[in-house]
Amino acid sequence: MQIHQVIETYDRAAVDYDAILKRYWHIEREPLIASLQLKPGQTVLDAAVGTGLNLPAYPEGVHVVGVDLSHKMMDEARKKHVSADITFKVSDLCNLDFPDNSFDAAASGFTLCVVSDPVRVLAEILRVTKPGALIAILDYSKSQDPEVQKWQELISDAASQLGFPTGKIKWDALMDYDELIYNSQLTIEVLADDRIESPNPFSCGCQLLLKNSKS
Repeated sequence: MQIHQVIETYDRAAVDYDAILKRYWHIEREPLIASLQLKPGQTVLDAAVGTGLNLPAYPEGVHVVGVDLSHKMMDEARKKHVSADITFKVSDLCNLDFPDNSFDAAASGFTLCVVSDPVRVLAEILRVTKPGALIAILDYSKSQDPEVQKWQELISDAASQLGFPTGKIKWDALMDYDELIYNSQLTIEVLADDRIESPNPFSCGCQLLLKNSKS
């Protein structure tokens, strides 16, 4: 899907996005953000901040830079009640407008299954985070059950083109996190890899904690 189509889709979905996630893919964000072990004074990248579902979980004293391509999604994020210091910035995850080693940590929620080049995006997150930085990811993913994978293959075209709900959220129903984190040759150490398996092909996911292992 072309980048302008992604922006248009999420601009349209912005006012409904929280309700859609709550109904179909609701997962508490506090454990995800807590896994980053953030300390006061640190700066964290929220990659594709969207409507800011991660934001209330960030602790006071932390500076969060939330990036996204959709102004309307970020307009919804600005309505969230947060304790951390938040800055919003329009930026393409494939070409982040930050110097190397800018961030102490990073988080990403339901993002890499949407982008056209998840390896490039994760490589960019690694570039802009410091050596040893923790990176927390929550996302949809391909099931490890071959029978569920068959259903994901059937819904793949519709999920990426029409979206689910239709016209709202478009994603890769075959997002392969095994390939991304174990076979991509990126400079990461996998600290936690928790899969969310379900017989429902729409409900499979993962929560990961990675460490930036670049020197």
